Amino acid sequence: MADGPKESLHPERPEGGSGESPSRELTEAPSPGAGQVSSDPSVSLSGTTVDHFEVLELLGAGGFGEVYRARDTRLGRMVAIKVLPAAFAKDAERRERFRREALAASALNHPNICTVHDLVEEDGRYFIVMELVEGKTLAATLKDGPLSLERLLPIALQVAEALGEAHRAGILHRDIKPGNIALTARGQVKVLDFGLAKLVGSSTDSEEPTLESLTAEGATFGTLEYMSPEQLLGKPLDRRSDLFSFGIVLYAMMTARLPFRASAPIALANAILHAEPRDFGVIAVPERLKAVIRKLLEKEPGKRYASAEDLHRDLASLIESPGAKRTAALSRGAWIGVATVTVVLVAAAGWLWSRAARERRVLAEIPEITQLVENQEYETAASLLRKARSVLPNDPALEKLWMKSTDETDVVSAPAGATVSIRPYRGDPEAWETLGVTPLKGVHVPKSGHLWRLTKAGFVERYWLGLGSLSYTKGKTIPLDPAGSIPAGMVRVLGPKGMMATPVLGLEPVAEFPMQSFLIDRTEVTNEEFRKFVEAGGYRRKEFWKQPFVRGGRTLPWEEAAALLVDATGQPGPATWEAGTFPGGQEKHPVAGVSWYEAAAYAEFASKSLPTIYHWYYAADEWFTLIAPASNFRGKGTLPVEGDSAVSGWGTRHMAGNVKEWCWNETTEGKRFILGGGFGEPEYMFWDPDAQSPWDRKPNYGFRCVKLPAPPSPVAVAKVGVISRDFERERPVSDEVFKAYRGLYAYDKGNLDARVERSEAAGEWSHEVVSFKAAYGGERVLAHLFLPKSPVPPYQSVILFPGDVPLYQDKLDQQEFSEEWAYYLTSGRAVMFPVYKGMFERRDGFESDQPEATALYRDHVIAWAKDLGRSVDYLETRPDVDRQKLAYSGTSMGGDVAPVLLALETRFRAAIVIAGGMVQARTLPEVDRINFIGRVKVPTLMLNGRYDFFFPVERSILPMFRLLGTPEKDKKLVLYDSGHMPPRTGYIRESLAWLDRYLGPVKK
Repeated sequence: MADGPKESLHPERPEGGSGESPSRELTEAPSPGAGQVSSDPSVSLSGTTVDHFEVLELLGAGGFGEVYRARDTRLGRMVAIKVLPAAFAKDAERRERFRREALAASALNHPNICTVHDLVEEDGRYFIVMELVEGKTLAATLKDGPLSLERLLPIALQVAEALGEAHRAGILHRDIKPGNIALTARGQVKVLDFGLAKLVGSSTDSEEPTLESLTAEGATFGTLEYMSPEQLLGKPLDRRSDLFSFGIVLYAMMTARLPFRASAPIALANAILHAEPRDFGVIAVPERLKAVIRKLLEKEPGKRYASAEDLHRDLASLIESPGAKRTAALSRGAWIGVATVTVVLVAAAGWLWSRAARERRVLAEIPEITQLVENQEYETAASLLRKARSVLPNDPALEKLWMKSTDETDVVSAPAGATVSIRPYRGDPEAWETLGVTPLKGVHVPKSGHLWRLTKAGFVERYWLGLGSLSYTKGKTIPLDPAGSIPAGMVRVLGPKGMMATPVLGLEPVAEFPMQSFLIDRTEVTNEEFRKFVEAGGYRRKEFWKQPFVRGGRTLPWEEAAALLVDATGQPGPATWEAGTFPGGQEKHPVAGVSWYEAAAYAEFASKSLPTIYHWYYAADEWFTLIAPASNFRGKGTLPVEGDSAVSGWGTRHMAGNVKEWCWNETTEGKRFILGGGFGEPEYMFWDPDAQSPWDRKPNYGFRCVKLPAPPSPVAVAKVGVISRDFERERPVSDEVFKAYRGLYAYDKGNLDARVERSEAAGEWSHEVVSFKAAYGGERVLAHLFLPKSPVPPYQSVILFPGDVPLYQDKLDQQEFSEEWAYYLTSGRAVMFPVYKGMFERRDGFESDQPEATALYRDHVIAWAKDLGRSVDYLETRPDVDRQKLAYSGTSMGGDVAPVLLALETRFRAAIVIAGGMVQARTLPEVDRINFIGRVKVPTLMLNGRYDFFFPVERSILPMFRLLGTPEKDKKLVLYDSGHMPPRTGYIRESLAWLDRYLGPVKK
């Protein structure tokens, strides 16, 4: 921000400051009683977890709570958490006031009001989770002096809009003051802190503070300087009380001082009750604005504005003619013409002045917009550019930025006349922007992720995802379904223009086949929906169970199979149920703990079917980078099926995460596909195929159904094989040939030109972002280096190679790092996370997490090996790192590529491969694992899931273990009863023990 440093704003933050007069008197002291709030760091919540919020740091404290910066681990966003002080938790009145704040503010959804997300009670403490606002308070801004009229009016209008929204909802704020008005970097106003808010007509109406209670020691009722007379006297309040307080704020914005001033609280209260406001001093204030402020500060409520809307109207008229003044009427006709000309000239001058001011503001914003575009923050850039282009429509710089930040597309519907709207994929679910009416030609949209919506009276709303102009609907006429023509809870998926084929790598190719449009459940089947099947005798009615029960190669009789499909108490039902029903309060959660047989039977009951893998993948949509981060992968249980944060293809919900979803197709060993990943799994499971025994009933196994317009193609429902290699029979290349391959990976070490780009403290460790020259192409390698604080250096160090998520994300997620790899740090070891070519900030369009026989894939593997070597080179230059005690840790993709990397980089003393194995796909021989695995000599620990579909035990995991060139005594395989990822507690324990064995215990 040009006017000062950016800060996080939130209720109760002390403004402080001691600027010179006149702004000195605007410094807001903490509310009476604020001294009761403990700021003792020993009781700080920083570093703890509240529900699913990771508390990061204390932002401030005041009379009615502490506020912390926190991270929502489910939605991946930063929030503010307001905490009711522990000393108040047993006070029923204070608890009720705290609850009332959450109730009042959560009822409001407006761009100028700080959003309240949640109310949490945990271990006897109470928390409000709210939007984290970045910027400055109006109080901090006014320390620099009064605001110009040009700056004041936009702020005032936004505050008036916020108050109007609250008042229409029947909510009074009761503490409007500069400290509760935030100004973001882009000029947006956020009204904060409904801690004193009340619902008009609530049972607390009679609990207004009185003059005696307000001046009593320990009172906690608002801010005296900004109170209305009726609030001071304890009279019933209405919206006009907030408007009086806003009048004081407007006066302060114009003059940088208060209209009522006294040396003691009782004297100040008396001035508010009886004295006229001070004059405006020497500052030039337009007469019309003076009139607005005087009307707001009338002692009698009936003489003030009746509503915030009326106030907004008068303030808006000031913007239209900011310098207009009332002139006396001329009595002589000779002067009428002169007066007319004068009025026209004054109006023209005012218009020109206003336009010139707007143009200056736009030109001043160009550097900021340019930076946003360079940072690929297209949504924000496009929003600013729309306003800027309306002021300077033909400015070349703005047009160039507009073309860089937006895509052009068409939207055509049948019938025409549908309203087209978009909103950002992440953020406010109500922030819809109308683009026009179909047919819409050449409309520009930001090059960012959006949810599209088509609406037309008498037709079903249609939704779809897109990245800029890219979407499955591009180039198509979108049909609209008449209202009532689609079953409740389902959405239509438009069939592809071409033919369908194998949806993902790793599966055997199938013949192409046509796919028509079809219907799919918007959400997973819920507990309450599945209960209808149970109550209808679904587990006893054989007509729904049309597939033979096959287990261990034997077909089971009906009675024997039915006896296996029971809940925790032996009653028919999912494995997660008890006594024939689901846990209380989980009606809207997906049914979980169901086998493929139960899912297929329910589909038959509902006159639907399970989707084929082709229908499922097509409906899920391909926008991994949008969908996966917003989904419930990091949760510890299921979430309700509805929710705007987890929108997937075509307006569906939770096709990524929450529960894995059974599909129709069978694969090898009698397994059935189950797609999308579930809670507790890595994000890449959204797109990676998985198949499990149709009898499995894990807590994150669920399903949704489809309705097809005609029987599917035989190809679509056929058994799908997986690509398979017999590594035990394959032979690696000779040493002479391998020497030639190795030459492709060689590089000249040379000067690293290493730099520390930035560093920061991160709780129990420090974090440095470093860069150094890559071994190719003049590029630089970025690397995140995390250093522990407890042991004495030089540190043992672990270099990471992650799964495929960095191929789709723009930067390292610190929360994900803490969840996945912090155990190495807490053990006292340093951790390095290189940004390998094609990942995070170095993304270059390469997105293949599965090996391919292409030059592109080969070249990236070679670059990864060189990046790893340069990372080791860098660590060897640091005196705080023990160069003799380095280890490699590769997960999933990092486990798959480990044979290549470990055969070439011989400076590691230990290696850990988590969820890795010999990949089945063929690659070019220069990167084929079979030519490298036997040349690995480093002590290697393998940690795998026994039911990993991508790396099957017999065909992938055991061959890797057996073929490792590591001596038998220095290699170990641990198999867990899990899918792709082994259980976290298991692999942490084994990993640390392995490092202790080969690097030695850490000395603390």
